[in-house]
Amino acid sequence: CECCEQKKGEMKGMKYDLNHTFVTSDWHFRDWMVFGGLLAESTKEEEPRHIELWNSIVGKDDLVLYIGDFCDGGVGDLEELSGKLNGRKILIKGNHDRLGDEWYRCAFEDVVKEMRIDELNLRLVHVKAEARDLQSGERIIYGHEHRLMSEQPPTTCDSICVCAKWHGWKPVTLAEAIRQDGRGEEFGLIKQS
Repeated sequence: CECCEQKKGEMKGMKYDLNHTFVTSDWHFRDWMVFGGLLAESTKEEEPRHIELWNSIVGKDDLVLYIGDFCDGGVGDLEELSGKLNGRKILIKGNHDRLGDEWYRCAFEDVVKEMRIDELNLRLVHVKAEARDLQSGERIIYGHEHRLMSEQPPTTCDSICVCAKWHGWKPVTLAEAIRQDGRGEEFGLIKQS
């Protein structure tokens, strides 16, 4: 599409403002059309509330690193939903992001399989088990694990799950995500208040 020509999702050398860069995954928008709300455990009626929650947190110029499973509808749904959601969005593809990359580039600034943020020693990938060749001390921010029968997100000292379900259907800042693993202060990334 024409919008693909206009978007330049240059990633090299990008600086991340920890309080204005958000991470989230597994909203499965339009899931109710395809899977009857099975995956995201949401309904057609809840979708406007989810969009409102997103926009109450994310500003128009904020960056959202979306870690997979954005929309289970078609191309029209993808563009419509992305247009309703605040922020500049980068997609790290998930197992339900099945359209060709060219379609996603109409809704996202960039589309990648995984992403590294070297200065924060982070790897972003949809399925935790797919993170290969981890560097020493590297932490994983991931999604995919939203169907667990648990009350708590599956977060450990070296991995942070950012599925929307675990965070009240709100994107979380990188600062919040890093704080979850209990090592933010150690890495000098977060000042305790």
